[in-house]
This record gives sequence, structure tokens and C-alpha cells, in this order.
Amino acid sequence: MTLDHDLREEECVMGKTYVQRENFIIPRCTDACPAGVDVPRYIRAVRDGNFDEALAVLREKLPFPTVCADACFAPCEDVCAYKQFGDPIAVRAIKRAAVDKGKDGWKKKKKVAKKTGKKVAIVGSGPAGLTAAYYLVTKGHEVTLFDAFSKPGGMLRYGIPEYRLPEKRLDKDIKSVLQWGVKFQGNTTIGKDITMEQLKRDYDALFLAGGANGSMKIPLSGADKRGVLWGWDFLRDVKLGKAPKLRGTVIVVGGGNVAIDVALTSKRLGAKTVYLFCLEKREEMPAHDWEIARAEEEGVFIHNAWAPKKVLGEKSVKGLSLIRCTSVFDSACNFNPTYDEKITHKIEGSTIILAVGQAADLSYLKQEGAIRSKGTRIVVNEQDLATGERGVFAGGDAVTGPRSVIDAIAHGRKAASSIDRYLGGDGDIREVLAKPEKKVLLPDFIMDIKPRNPMPLLSPAERSTGFDHVELGLSNNQIKAEANRCLNCDARRFEVVLNTEYCKECGYCAEVCQLNTFGPAEFFNAKGYRPQEVKSCNWCVGCFKCYFACPDFAIDVREVTG
Repeated sequence: MTLDHDLREEECVMGKTYVQRENFIIPRCTDACPAGVDVPRYIRAVRDGNFDEALAVLREKLPFPTVCADACFAPCEDVCAYKQFGDPIAVRAIKRAAVDKGKDGWKKKKKVAKKTGKKVAIVGSGPAGLTAAYYLVTKGHEVTLFDAFSKPGGMLRYGIPEYRLPEKRLDKDIKSVLQWGVKFQGNTTIGKDITMEQLKRDYDALFLAGGANGSMKIPLSGADKRGVLWGWDFLRDVKLGKAPKLRGTVIVVGGGNVAIDVALTSKRLGAKTVYLFCLEKREEMPAHDWEIARAEEEGVFIHNAWAPKKVLGEKSVKGLSLIRCTSVFDSACNFNPTYDEKITHKIEGSTIILAVGQAADLSYLKQEGAIRSKGTRIVVNEQDLATGERGVFAGGDAVTGPRSVIDAIAHGRKAASSIDRYLGGDGDIREVLAKPEKKVLLPDFIMDIKPRNPMPLLSPAERSTGFDHVELGLSNNQIKAEANRCLNCDARRFEVVLNTEYCKECGYCAEVCQLNTFGPAEFFNAKGYRPQEVKSCNWCVGCFKCYFACPDFAIDVREVTG
């Protein structure tokens, strides 16, 4: 095991090393972000107290940094290399610090192209539609957003509860999109208030980004009884001020994040007891672990591996009968539940909310022969999001099915680039809003494992009494401490060498490494073993677990930062 710095003298200072930008790699966190946010860069800015710069770095890829700070599911944290040492970096919490403390200096560096004379209509003002609008207007095109709702935001406004994404914080981001000249026309339903034919006639290009804007319905005996509600429709009505009066026991069916939101919203609306039943086992639930944990903290009772059989009661809901779900997926990993109808359960309740998924309403495309759909999804060319009709593009949940906010933002960026090229532009939507980072000064590598700084939250008792923002944000000391945990994976490099002739195929190295450094070789060594080999050490962070796990002394690791 060696730590060897092969660097020119002028690139070193006592105990620290300068790394030039051209020697950086794309780290796991940035690679996992659908929008390609430069995560280590803005974390370094936060660490140094340069919050304006951190926000500018975020803005280079995200028109909605506040939304992502509050409501992103943080795929960057799922792959964070710090997992080799302990809990991942609290990336989203650091992002929250950047957006809360950063100012609007980035606007001075934003460049808007001259008017092209081209007009683009965008159907849907959710994250995909708003993102596309932001970049298209930046490229000089005239953009109009059409939406059935009176205010822009789509699922951000009408699908995410206030306690997760306060409306004032959402409006801050939306304002920063509209201020560049994007027009918004609300209360306009395509196919009713305006036709697709009109849009195609009046605009040079169309982007269909209506989202998965309705609840997926399942066949369930008694689902037409009074007291049966549907998940997304329920959340939408709450945000529209049409919340139903809840009392007694509420039964939620579903295992995803929307079901969790429905359960927690029900608690806030007065439900005395909330039960959540889902097909999946605990470890199979689509909802994120931290969301499940928060729901249980607030008193939601979660029951796994149950399927709804029949709504009980004559005209109104009296309860729900369920049967045991023995498996959710078949051997090919397709959704194909199986049941044991001999194992049953009954639960009394006055309200049942079925939150089993969302689907797009594509009825406005019935007469559009060239624009194909499959089920409730629009079919597009994945490379440019073009539909079968020239000049018409589609993206977001209307194409992918229900995904995350950051996935929709990524689709909006791709659509903007494709539409700009279609209209005669270069398709380059990249922006430079922060001061370029030419080099980074790294301290010498020390294996100092630090605990994660958890996001401060309202107490469970405080949460269930209203819709106040649950996440309170890190303190100044926590922000500094958490940003200092970042390993600077983009700049610090390690080399891993494995002597394949020594390897006896135990695979311990691959077992202890979560960073895809090792994999089986395509050959056998002289001893007859198929050894492991180093596939890539780009993402190695120097934990040395492989070094200590190898019983054959076949692995060496050294730092080669520079």
C-alpha cells in the first residue's frame, strides 16, 4: 500500500496539492444526476462560504434549484462514494444551503440570444415544460406555455404537498423562468379550449409535456362507493382548496412516494388513524426509505404484502377486505402479482384512498395519427424526443411514466436542445453562470471518517398539525461540516493494481467495493483461476478495503492525484 504523489513541484504546497481542471473526471454523483449537475464544485463553493457561486453552479444545469433542494430524491446520494466509509454526503441538504443563502448574481452573467422569430408552444407547465421553456427563450425563441390549471407548476404545485415544497419557494423558481419572457396561458385544456391543429398552425414547434396528470385506476369491487378517493386526484384537490373532510380511520392503498404523501396529508387533514396497505414487502416498496421512516414517525401504520379485494359497505365505505400478496414480480422481474386468497384480512374505515400510480391523459391526441402512443405514454425517439410528426416533440412523465422531478428537468433540457436544432439553432444550451474553476487545492489524503449531519426536522407532533415545511435546513456549523465531508472525487485520483496471476477468484475485492472497480476477467490465469481484474479505478476513493480483503496479497492502491 503506497501513497505516491507524482506531481510537478510548482503544483504542490505544504500538505496540499493543486489539481488542474483538465485532470478532473466526472464523479459518480454528477454521473447519476440526470441533469448533470457539477456536485463537487458547488459543494466546494458552499464549503468556502461562496453561496452565490454555489447557486450559480446549480443554475447552470437547473432552472429549479429550490425545488430540487426541497423535493429531489437525490440519486447523487444513492451512488455517493462516501458509502465506502459511512453514510453518503447530504448533497440535497447542502443544495438547500446554497439556494437559501445564495443571491441572484448569476443573472448578470446569463445571456439571452437575439430573437429568432420562431414560436414554440409547450403543452404542460410542469418541470419538463418549464425547463424547456427556460432554455428555448434563452436561445431567442418565443415560447408560450399552455396548461389546464390556472397557475404554472404542474405536479410541482398540485402534486407535491406543501409540507415538502412550500408554494412560496416554488414560486421563486417559476418566477425566475417566466421573467425571461416565457408566456403562460392557464385554464386552457388542449382538445377543448384549443386544438392540436391550431397549435401546429400557429407555432413552429410543439413540446408535449402534460405529465402523468391523473390517477391510475384499478378494477376493485366497490370502488364506486362514497368515500373512495384516488391518490393524485386527492393531492390535487387539497392544493386547490377542495380538501375532503376526513375523520376516523383512513385506509391508503399503495407503496410508492405518492401513497406516503397521501397518508401524511390525511393525517394533517384530521384522520385519527391512517393505515397503509401495499402489495410489496417492506424492502420492495417503491417509496424511499427515509419517506417510509418519516411516515411511521408521524403514526402511519404500514402493512406489507396485502392486496385490496373489495370495498366494504353498501353505499358508503365501511372498510376494506384484503388478501395476501405472495409475490409482486415474476421470474423475469415483470410486475405480475400473485395472491393467496386463503389468507385474508379486513379493516374498518370511513375513507379509502387508492394511490396505485399515475397516468397521462392523452385523449387530445386521438385524432393525431402520426403521434403514436403506447398505453398512457407518448412514443418518441429517445435521442431527440421527437414524435412521429415533424416539429412535434414530447417528454417528461407523458413519455416515461411517473418519474422524479430531476428526470423531468433532464427531459426538458433534452427537448429544448432538440427543438432549437429543429428550428435552425445549434442546440447548445450550456450556460456559464459561475466563475470558471481552473484548479482545486486539495489537502493531503487522510482517512478521517466523519458522521453525516442529518437534516433538522419539525418534531412528529408539530408536523401532523399542519402543512408547515418539515425540513428546517442545516445550521451554519452543520453546513460547513457536511461540505467538508465531500471527498472531491472529481479531483482526487487513486490507482488500483491487481496481479491477476496471484488472484484465486475469491471475489472479496468486488464484494467490498461499491464503486465498480473490479470485475471478472475474460481469461484464466496460470493456476487455472478466472481472476478478478481492475475494470476502472476512476471512481476509487482510497478506502483500501480491497487491499485488506484480498487474502492473496494481489492488490495495491496508491494515490496519483494531480
